[in-house]
Amino acid sequence: MKNLSILLSLACVIFFVAPIQAQDNTKNSSIGIQFNPYLDSQFFDGISKKYVFAFRYGFNIKDHLSLGPEVSGYFRHHDNINFSDFNLGCFVRYTLLPTSRIRPFLEFSPYYSIFHYEVTTLEGVDIDETYFSGYLSPGISLYTKNRKVSLDLMYKFSITDKPFVDGNKSVFSYRLNFNF
Repeated sequence: MKNLSILLSLACVIFFVAPIQAQDNTKNSSIGIQFNPYLDSQFFDGISKKYVFAFRYGFNIKDHLSLGPEVSGYFRHHDNINFSDFNLGCFVRYTLLPTSRIRPFLEFSPYYSIFHYEVTTLEGVDIDETYFSGYLSPGISLYTKNRKVSLDLMYKFSITDKPFVDGNKSVFSYRLNFNF
């Protein structure tokens, strides 16, 4: 829990102190958010729910290149089993067609991860694991007409042997962005 407090404090510093001001004011920054249940067979069968979250601040370096810090992960509670994965990292994105309303992209994100697993029975199991991981993701961004809001649709591939929320090394994901 101490590591989680330190990482949350560090994330606040990164998000509120680190942003670099862009050269002009034509939507060079964005805030991306995601919070949703992971829709798998366990969700639809009512067995358990996993919640996915992400928050990022991005800024454009050039027309095609953007980067920034990101906090993401997931958590699950089912009966007497709790587990969570908290990721603190950054991302770099290369965008094709940067002036279009449909923009294909390729994204790379390395991150430091804290995984916690706990079973609250008489025997009790409590496991903490930390590791470096990341993903490589092709995708597309869909922009509104005024370009203030966009939706990222992407397919993430793990760059290490660590799985995503679904237990696999690849997963479909999406994120809502506010551009300013």
